[in-house]
Amino acid sequence: MESVAKRRVWQGMIPIELQLSGNDSIELLASATLPEPFQTFYMLVPRVSYLPFVTNKIKEQWLDPMLSMSGTRVAAPGTAGGNGATGIRETDMWFEYKKQPLKWHYPVGLLYDMLVSSNSSNDTTELPWSLTLHVRKFPQPAKVVPNPSVQSMRDMVMAMIKEADFIRNGSTKRVMGLAKSDQMQLLDGIEDHSFEKFFAIHSTIVTTVSGGNSHHGQGGKQRNGGPKAIPIRFYMASESAQDAADGKEPSALSAAAAAGAGAAGGGGDVAQFHISQYPVPPLVKDDSEQKTTLADAFRVCYEISDQAGDAFVTNCACLCQGVSVPWETPVVWMAENFHYADCFLHLVVVRIAQ
Repeated sequence: MESVAKRRVWQGMIPIELQLSGNDSIELLASATLPEPFQTFYMLVPRVSYLPFVTNKIKEQWLDPMLSMSGTRVAAPGTAGGNGATGIRETDMWFEYKKQPLKWHYPVGLLYDMLVSSNSSNDTTELPWSLTLHVRKFPQPAKVVPNPSVQSMRDMVMAMIKEADFIRNGSTKRVMGLAKSDQMQLLDGIEDHSFEKFFAIHSTIVTTVSGGNSHHGQGGKQRNGGPKAIPIRFYMASESAQDAADGKEPSALSAAAAAGAGAAGGGGDVAQFHISQYPVPPLVKDDSEQKTTLADAFRVCYEISDQAGDAFVTNCACLCQGVSVPWETPVVWMAENFHYADCFLHLVVVRIAQ
C-alpha cells in the first residue's frame, strides 16, 4: 500500500498554461500578439520537479518553432546580430505568477501549494496554473536569482539530498558512498521524472521503516536502521508564524496573509512565508513507542506548548503534495511516501476558512 502511495505522489502533475510576456513579445516579434498557434503553451509539470528542468522543453517545443515560423532571428543578449539560432537562452528565462517572480529552487508542487492552494478561499483550484514566461530583463530590484543551468540545478538538488541524509543519519555517508554512476542515475531520475531510475537509488540511501519496528533509539542514536530525525520544513504566512510563536490562534490578519494578500498585491508571494526547519525525531520520546505526528512536529519546529499547538492546528490545514494531510499522521510514514525529490517533507500550513 505504501509503494502505491509513493508512486501516486511521484506521478502528481500540475497542468501549466504559459503565456509570453507582452514586453518580451514586442522585443522578439515587434508585436504584443503572438502568431497562431503559439499564443499559449500548455504542459504537464511534475510536482516533484523544478522549473529549470522544463525550460529546454519550452524552448524547443514553443519558442524555437514560433520564431522559426515567423522568420525572426534574434541575437542573444549581449551579442551582435543573429546567427541562425533563436538567441533565447534557457538561463535567461524566468516565470511569474500574478506579478510575483517564481523562485526556481522550490519544487513546482511546493510553489503551487504556497501560492495557489493556500490562497483558495473556497474549494476551487486554479487549473491549469496560468504563468507568464519572461526571456529578457530580470526584475529590478532583483526579486529572483537568475535561472541556473541544468547542471547547476542538479548540483543544488544533490546538495539538498545530502542535507536530508545528514538530518536522517547524522552524516552524509550514505549519499557520499554512492558510486558516481548511481548519483547520476538519481539526478537523471529527477530530471527525466523516472520513478524507476530515482527509487532504484533512493531505496539504498533511505530505508523504509514505518511498517516495521525500526525507530529512533535513546540518546539520539539509530535503532534497527531507523532515522535519527526526519528532514522536514514548514511554510507558513509570516503573520501566522508569529501567532504560533506567541501561542495564539490564527488571527484575522494571519488569514489575510495566508489567503495571499489583498487588493494591491494580487496573488500570493513566497516572500510572505516563514520557513521553519528542525530535526524532528520519529518518536515523541526516546523511551516510548509513540510516533511523532505532524502536529507534534509543528510544535517542535515552532517551539510552542502542546496546548497552544493544539489550539493552532485546529484552525489550520497541513498541505503536502497538494493533499490536506491529517495532523495526526506519523511523520515517518509521511517522509517515506510524501517526500519531494530532494528527500525533504515540505509542508504548507494554511488557515482554514471559517
